[in-house]
Amino acid sequence: MLREAVETADPFHLVILDQIMPEMDGEALGRTIKAEPALKETPLVMLTSWGRRGDAARVKEIGFSAYLTKPVKHSQLFDCLVTVLGEEPVRAKEDEKPPLVTRHTLAEAKRRVRILLVEDNIVNQKLAMRLLEKMGYRSDAVGNGQEAVEALEMVPYDVVLMDVQMPEMDGYEATRVIRNPQSKVRNHEVPIIAMTANAMKGDRERCIEAGMDDYIAKPIEPQKLLEVIKTSLRQC
Repeated sequence: MLREAVETADPFHLVILDQIMPEMDGEALGRTIKAEPALKETPLVMLTSWGRRGDAARVKEIGFSAYLTKPVKHSQLFDCLVTVLGEEPVRAKEDEKPPLVTRHTLAEAKRRVRILLVEDNIVNQKLAMRLLEKMGYRSDAVGNGQEAVEALEMVPYDVVLMDVQMPEMDGYEATRVIRNPQSKVRNHEVPIIAMTANAMKGDRERCIEAGMDDYIAKPIEPQKLLEVIKTSLRQC
């Protein structure tokens, strides 16, 4: 199937292999795929029912990009696929294999991400921060756009979740200040995701025009939020 896909100019972008399979197990199939010149660049993800000492090092040597133990959570698999498909590997040497993606590296990557939540409603703040915590992200919250600007002057946040309707300074004005190279924020290009309770035609365009990178409507759907955060981080 993999060969046919290449021959028809429609190759698979990634292959997920189970370790325990009849006739040929996951490691053997991985070696076979990596041995074929037309297939060797295809990213491979190994799933196994149990992890034994030395397994991760062995599959990395074969050429696998990721190694996860089952059962695998939907969010964990999503993070894995986004990481494998969306990031260029950083290599110290030309012939060095990129780091193997595991549940530990995924968790560590999330812990390094810091999100600023800009929301004037205290109940919504707590709900959103709890949701981000469950996703594995660190977050801080402020109550309006002016406080967001001040926070970004002190901390180099990785993503901003910006409510658009707030007192003192709304999300649109705050975004224009953040994008202004004359302002004192530490990162003028920080990804900004708009949040609005009243989704109307033209809202997305208005958010993008103000300088925001993406848009999500309230009530927030956890999977959608995770997707837009991941997309924003990949585009940094």
